[in-house]
Amino acid sequence: MQDSLDVGAPVYPYPKYMSPSSISTFQQCPLKFKFYKLDRLPTESTEAQHLGSFVHEVLEGLFKCPREERTEATARKLARELWSTKWSAEFHALKEKCDENEFRWKAWWCIENYFGMEDPTSFDAEGIEAKMDGDIDGVPVFGIIDRYTIENGKLVISDYKTGKKPRKQYEWEKKMQIAIYSILLKAQTGLDVERAELLYVKSGKFARYDVDEELENAVRVEVRKTWDEVKTMCDSGEFETRTGPLCNWCDYQSICPEFGGG
Repeated sequence: MQDSLDVGAPVYPYPKYMSPSSISTFQQCPLKFKFYKLDRLPTESTEAQHLGSFVHEVLEGLFKCPREERTEATARKLARELWSTKWSAEFHALKEKCDENEFRWKAWWCIENYFGMEDPTSFDAEGIEAKMDGDIDGVPVFGIIDRYTIENGKLVISDYKTGKKPRKQYEWEKKMQIAIYSILLKAQTGLDVERAELLYVKSGKFARYDVDEELENAVRVEVRKTWDEVKTMCDSGEFETRTGPLCNWCDYQSICPEFGGG
């Protein structure tokens, strides 16, 4: 163990930035964060991840079309083109054995549900897959917002989700993500946020949040606290493990000391 008086370089360089997902990963398990963010150890893509990425890319392409062309027919055409030129090969490269027809049916179910949630011909997006970076209380933060629009001079942040809508007691991770986007986007545009919404396209349900000062302040504290913990563990090189139900789906279980690895 390092001497407490040693003021040399950290064992691990600090990350260049944190993102909502990396903050969530660290809070779930610091060792997993180290393996993924610092050691850059590869992970296996899953069907669920591919589904989310495919649906996101179709909807991204849809909003790049003129308003009058943002129809289900256009979305179907985009989906077919993306599947044949990119996603079919990536799908078949998955180690997880999945049925292609079932995957494509699930993807179209999500896209079709989206059209039942809002009319994309009725508004334009100011930003699509918008990259945001900035400083939150001294912490370098980066994020990608699926879409944002401006209504009555205020921002509306929208994020697509292909998974299940979490129960209220598990909403904090989603609220933190939305609040981080809000803080970054407000700083970049100078506009206030009217609301933030998550579109759960699998079920066709919305989750809408008012990103008020109380939520933003709570998230600022959480981001700063997490960053301080990250730096402390980078300094020492010692990253603790946090076990829980999600360990069953961790790509690093075979090298985790909690499971006999390491």
